[in-house]
Amino acid sequence: MSQSSNATSKVDIGHLVISMTKELDYYWLLGELCDEGADSCTIYRVQQHIREVDKFSYEPLILSIGPYHHGASALQAVEREKLSYLDYILKLNCEKGLLDYLTELRKIAKHARLCYAEDIKMDGEEFLEMLLLDGCFILTEMGGTKELFERLQQRSGTDSCDSRTAQDSGTQMTSHVEGANGNQAQTSNDGSNQNGVTDCSQYDDTIGPWFERYACHDLFLLENQIPFFVVKKIFELVACQGTVTPFTDEIAKGIETALRWYPKSIQESCRPKEFCHLLHLCHMYFRPTVKKEDNYHYQVGPRYIDRFLSFGRNYLRIRNLHDDNERDIRASSANEQGGQQLNRWRRAAQYLEAGIKFMKLEYDKTNPHSLLDIQFKNGVMKMPCLVVDEYTGGFFRNLIAFEQTCPQYGDDFTAYIVFLSQLITMPEDVAILGQRNIIEHHLDSDDQVSDLFTMLSKDVVFDFNGNYYLKSLCLTMEAHYQSRINRWMAWLLLNHFSNPWLALAAFATVIVLVCTIVQTIYGILAYVDPPK
Repeated sequence: MSQSSNATSKVDIGHLVISMTKELDYYWLLGELCDEGADSCTIYRVQQHIREVDKFSYEPLILSIGPYHHGASALQAVEREKLSYLDYILKLNCEKGLLDYLTELRKIAKHARLCYAEDIKMDGEEFLEMLLLDGCFILTEMGGTKELFERLQQRSGTDSCDSRTAQDSGTQMTSHVEGANGNQAQTSNDGSNQNGVTDCSQYDDTIGPWFERYACHDLFLLENQIPFFVVKKIFELVACQGTVTPFTDEIAKGIETALRWYPKSIQESCRPKEFCHLLHLCHMYFRPTVKKEDNYHYQVGPRYIDRFLSFGRNYLRIRNLHDDNERDIRASSANEQGGQQLNRWRRAAQYLEAGIKFMKLEYDKTNPHSLLDIQFKNGVMKMPCLVVDEYTGGFFRNLIAFEQTCPQYGDDFTAYIVFLSQLITMPEDVAILGQRNIIEHHLDSDDQVSDLFTMLSKDVVFDFNGNYYLKSLCLTMEAHYQSRINRWMAWLLLNHFSNPWLALAAFATVIVLVCTIVQTIYGILAYVDPPK
């Protein structure tokens, strides 16, 4: 007791008050920053217990952006190469020197520091240098200077300020994102590309073969971001103008190239102009076009004979001319499941047994859809094609982490992943969707795909009773599944009518049975009331 009393008595209360006051001031400023509008964002770290599920999905492989992974020994090779990106930016505009960029960035450095959920231990100079180098890297790597350089060359018409060198460096740098996605410019044997621009950028041998692919991976990590207003400020300085519309369009084009395997509903005329960072921009491209308040409709026939006739028409593939006149009900009315709310989806195999058909949603350029747009009507579910490879899991984990740490941006992508994790619980389910070209994967087996999405939903906080965008679809599908007549018809179709000869024999048997019944009735009537 005496030792603990002595330790307590030695506490410097005044120093502790000052220290805690600084911490409180920091979090008060952080709270005020969140209320400032679209330019404000908070960049979080992934919690340790979630990181342990797959820590490599949240950590950069070769490239550090922002303070969280700055200074890591494994990322130093690219840190040296960032100077070449800064040199390229400086050569685009001779009227602005290094002092001008650092002076302007210092004005927003405090704002940028407060965008990180954790207190950054870097000193002012180191933090400012990091913002400048990382901002120049993102601006150039994502193609943000392409249109600017062309406009500046047309304006000057000369090679002043070593613009030829800037052109060579810029052409090489802006090709990395395209090269990472299979569109890298072809080079000739002498090291120049098809436009005759010499490839003068030299990369360390430990980076070269992997840089293009892994840089694209690292740029979309939640912990590997800087506030985008830093990149905007650099562009405004090099462009000597206040507008950033051409700049954000070029950045959006770079994102579209990186996400080229996924269907996107955002068209050229409505590309995003305001976003917090690159991962936020990616998230915008995965927003569903179907609104939460839109209702799915569940078809219910008035009589069992109508169901039977509908079944016959579907089996014989005869077009039903009266579909538009059939009655619909709201999906919310299907929510009564014995007084309990539905809290999950079912497997694809179970839906198939209930007569639900799965089809690929074909992409229409005139009416584009996003990956999250799922349709269900008249017992048919249409889903966009999902391409799965070895990098899909890491990218999807960071999109989920973004929604889990920034709930103001919704939970649409999380709802989609939870839906898929339950729809393809087993390899059999993956095979069902794969046969219909809904899932195209490059993994070793269907087991790995189902395991991937099962792990993606692990430790994810999701409210099944909330107002998520797939809720109406979920309720409608459950109502279809719970219908006994639907399951009975599906059972007959799958087990007894898969062979057309069996179907014809059954149909003939029914006709014979009906004729026999009619003949028997006429015989009884003739016996009871014989003709006079």
